[in-house]
Amino acid sequence: MKLSMRASNGMRLCFMLAISKAPLSASQLVKQTDVSIKYLEQLLAMLRRGDIVKAYRGKTGGYVLSRPPEQITVGDMLRALDDGFELPGCSQGVCDDPYCPNRNVFTKLNKQINELFDGITLCEIVNDYRDACGSNNAGSRT
Repeated sequence: MKLSMRASNGMRLCFMLAISKAPLSASQLVKQTDVSIKYLEQLLAMLRRGDIVKAYRGKTGGYVLSRPPEQITVGDMLRALDDGFELPGCSQGVCDDPYCPNRNVFTKLNKQINELFDGITLCEIVNDYRDACGSNNAGSRT
């Protein structure tokens, strides 16, 4: 199983917004992520529709999280990015084989993966980063 580049990049944007003390402009995010502005804007639009980020216009504008990092989970981010792990159809009740040995295994796996994603907050990810890199290396909004 593998996360898509969209999921990786989108989660990275959320992480960067979570550690920033001020709104970040699209140009700042492009420099920090090394992705094209067009792709970045697509990701930010998905995250806005998913109520993960919001944008402010003007001289001091930019992108910020729409709610505190403690209230945003990995599951929220992945759903906003319309992404996640792809499991066989068996795990989603799409299996014509009455003797499918995978149905129960993948159904349980899918449920546990989603529970895990919904149990990890962006705040925890930031705190893990700060613990690993030292608290002086990351700014804080909260």
